[in-house]
Amino acid sequence: MVDYDEIFVQADWLEEHLGDPGVAILDVRTGFRPRPPGPSDFFSMRSKYEAGHLDGAHYLHMVDDLSDPQGSFPFTALDPNQVRQLLGALGVSNEQTLVLYGSDVPPVVHRCWWILAQAGATDVRVLDCTYNAWVDAGRPVTNAPAAVDSKRFEGSARPEWIASKEMVFAAIEDPSIGLVNALTKEQFEGRGQFFGKPGRIPQSISVPAIDLTDPMSGALRKPDELQEAFDKAGANNFDHLITYCGGGIAASTAFLALKLIGWERIALYDGSLMEWNEDPVAPIEVGPLVHD
Repeated sequence: MVDYDEIFVQADWLEEHLGDPGVAILDVRTGFRPRPPGPSDFFSMRSKYEAGHLDGAHYLHMVDDLSDPQGSFPFTALDPNQVRQLLGALGVSNEQTLVLYGSDVPPVVHRCWWILAQAGATDVRVLDCTYNAWVDAGRPVTNAPAAVDSKRFEGSARPEWIASKEMVFAAIEDPSIGLVNALTKEQFEGRGQFFGKPGRIPQSISVPAIDLTDPMSGALRKPDELQEAFDKAGANNFDHLITYCGGGIAASTAFLALKLIGWERIALYDGSLMEWNEDPVAPIEVGPLVHD
């Protein structure tokens, strides 16, 4: 099991480290508008950043900055080389601890964590409260632009963190590999907002991202609560897990939660249902999960 403090930082710690050259702060606040039947609109909050942010923080938007505009499906993760170039251009190096904070859409922060870590950032952490909670606690903010001193960001990508559609097809037939659907239970069963078609990939278990986060702080729940959620869903019946959702965002929450409770053989299906449901031969299931 990973130490909680290896992934999350408390507000007191970050306030003490404002201005610390060994810490790079990234504001990844993103707004959210549902657009049934999907995909939803995750809009930039750069104007909010310009009005106020943590001292020294740079702004990155999950879609405009960290998704591939030429990707074959929405929210495709940006190529790791481009991610590293982007970080270097901001003056961020891989010798620093990267701390992300966001708004009241926790999966966006987790998605940004996953993209940066998958691209080779070795020490990426998440603030355990939202920007609004930081402000409400009377902690300092500024509207001064962050200084930029371009650097070379060195790192090695983690391709094993990405599952392809072909790997998911194989997983359906492999009892050792579990597919973790991180959408709501309603969406898992084929009701509510869907992505091309309602339903889930066969042989999936349901672990909604919303159940993995604390509704007050937006942080992930404590490891024992996360372990219980995955055990209850049957994750411990598998040797390897692949998380997915509609477009890879909620799946990042599930991936991060699994990482926190010690899973190593995990991957994220980046295309998720947006890619899956474009394939006419890709199977889909609806209705409540029936246990044998």
